[in-house]
Amino acid sequence: MPLKPKSDMPSLTLNHITSLLGTYIEPNGDFKASLNQVLARIYNIGTYRDLTVQYSLPVVNGCITLPDDADAVLHTMVDGHPAPVRSMWHDFKAIGFGFGADLTWGLIDSGFSPTLQSLPEAGITELTVMPYGPYPNTQVFNSNDGEEIVIRASNSEGIFESAVNNTTKKITFATPVTHIESIRFEGLAIQYALVTDASDIGTAYAAVGPDSGVTRYRRFRLNRSTDGVTTVHVLCKRAFQPLSGDNDIVYVGNVGALKHGLLARIAEDGADIERAEYHWQRCTLLLEEEANSSRGAALPRLNIDPFGTGMQNKLYQNY
Repeated sequence: MPLKPKSDMPSLTLNHITSLLGTYIEPNGDFKASLNQVLARIYNIGTYRDLTVQYSLPVVNGCITLPDDADAVLHTMVDGHPAPVRSMWHDFKAIGFGFGADLTWGLIDSGFSPTLQSLPEAGITELTVMPYGPYPNTQVFNSNDGEEIVIRASNSEGIFESAVNNTTKKITFATPVTHIESIRFEGLAIQYALVTDASDIGTAYAAVGPDSGVTRYRRFRLNRSTDGVTTVHVLCKRAFQPLSGDNDIVYVGNVGALKHGLLARIAEDGADIERAEYHWQRCTLLLEEEANSSRGAALPRLNIDPFGTGMQNKLYQNY
């Protein structure tokens, strides 16, 4: 029997949400901008339905780097075995920096970096700018159209800043740099990769664009891991990415919760804090109810053995 489309999917598009809730803004207001404000706050309130994403990530230079749509690691498995996730302070308070711990020590938060991977010890002298992802190779960087990519890098001699050469499509440094301090970009029409080898996208140090901004990647260390051998599978909290197009997916598909979030934003802008808090509480309650409902039989339960017989009482198991 052919599958029928579902109308209760946890995700909708911006176009669908606009048709349902487009009137819940101020007169002449920008619905997309309002919804982006609400979603940014909802993502920070908790981990609700469809706000998690899984990845199997490669180890590079003893670290893994989260993709753009992942905000934080909730759980992880290293080579198929559960492992803890630790804050960046654990090294300072427990075992020191990378000593005395093996793979079972788990992932250690290393904060944010402007690149996907560290530069080699010998350093690099140039990076090639090339179209990334689904974009055809005929689309190339053009500073004459207002596109700009600037890298601030350093080595033992000092700090250097270099931009893309519009003729060669490369970013070059007079002396090998060993650390990239920042990557900023302006007015990019598509997404580009910054690579050392144009024939191997796996050498990409960053993906920049479209539009304007800076690159920031969250990295985790894994002591005594082996590049290309150690397998790390992570369950991550989804990162909020601002909606830009009508067909962008809105992963928070609870229409009631979004309605209360939009009303809370209007109340906050009007300095009506009491009404705003009411709507945020209703928004949170609806999201929690939806999350509990979607778990189904996977709801956690407390099993108690009141008689000390080594087996749980059936009554407690069922309820």
